[in-house]
Amino acid sequence: MQPVRHFPSPIGPGSAIEAFFGGAAFILTTPRVWPLAVIPAMILSVLWTGFTALAIWGAVELSDSLIAPPRGTWAGIGYWTLVILFSALGILLAALAALTLAQPLSGPALERISIAQQRKLTGTAPPQHPFLQSIWVSLKAVLFALATGGTAIVVLFFVNWIFPPAAVVTVPLKFLVGSWMLAWDFLDYPLGLRGLGVRARLAWVWRNPGAFTMYGIIGALFTVVPGAVLLLLPVGVAGATRLVLKDDPRSGPQ
Repeated sequence: MQPVRHFPSPIGPGSAIEAFFGGAAFILTTPRVWPLAVIPAMILSVLWTGFTALAIWGAVELSDSLIAPPRGTWAGIGYWTLVILFSALGILLAALAALTLAQPLSGPALERISIAQQRKLTGTAPPQHPFLQSIWVSLKAVLFALATGGTAIVVLFFVNWIFPPAAVVTVPLKFLVGSWMLAWDFLDYPLGLRGLGVRARLAWVWRNPGAFTMYGIIGALFTVVPGAVLLLLPVGVAGATRLVLKDDPRSGPQ
């Protein structure tokens, strides 16, 4: 595992904005990567559809177990309130789980997109690492994101459920945690291609908190554009490659 190098100054939110839209432009204007971009889009569609259906079914079943029939007027109102709340949480978790799992499942395509983006910017490709080692490092990063981010979102949801006024704090925090999970997934390939494990990636995030947070927020906002979510992974990975290169004085964008 390579140690994280320390540079004179961290990259900021402006670099994240430039990198994300630069990655989008690269995907849209580079026909040779279009077949690669289709692969994560198809995998994401299947996963998101399946997880969303499962989340709604689970929300109905859980609400039914908490407020069983027969139901009066107030019990009925409570039941449908629970269905809506649990469904909202489930759909959010389904989206995050689909994006998180689609990333390693479409790994070879996303890795080639990251390499193509770096080669276009610098004329060189990152050094290759053993296949099994790369898979193991990526898997650990994915599990770390699911364990920490998923747990935080569930805790915030129940805090909001127990004490509704807390929504003024918990809702923005849930959005922020989801954004961090997206940014973590996007950075998996450019950082993984450099041999960085979970600890080294955390050190990279700690060094560049503004760029990391802004990059995740842009990705999260990108999902509200109709149909854009299908391109989120290839665009996010291409942009993350540009972001990592901005922090690497030896191979920054030319």
